[in-house]
Amino acid sequence: MDERGLPGHERGASRSAPVLRRIGNALALVIGGCTALMGLFMIAIAVFGYMGLGRTGAGLTGGGLLLIAAPAIALPFSPPLAKKLLLLAMTALALFAGALCFWPQAGATPSPAAQAAVIAFAALLAFRVYLARRRRAVDTHAG
Repeated sequence: MDERGLPGHERGASRSAPVLRRIGNALALVIGGCTALMGLFMIAIAVFGYMGLGRTGAGLTGGGLLLIAAPAIALPFSPPLAKKLLLLAMTALALFAGALCFWPQAGATPSPAAQAAVIAFAALLAFRVYLARRRRAVDTHAG
């Protein structure tokens, strides 16, 4: 406590936490913005470019980059929204990876290790969501 009796205002207390938070938010915004621009450019190349093979892959990669960039861009403005966007991005990634590993494709057979990794990622994501919902339910009943 300081001389006024307020906690957290001791002499020599670190005042760098808000500065570090601002730097982290600025970095998240810059990295998210660059990732979003890269995704937009990939989509633009896929749509307007003169490319034969790989057009679908470039479009999907650009869309994936936009999906991944959304939480980083939202973080400085609204951390709860960024968490929800991150959950959306991870769920979409798990669904897409599951479709690639378990959907029958001509000439491509995924390895059992890749299938196990996809199952583990989806299970860990579901377990993380379950723990977060359980913690929220305990917090609402306790308070």
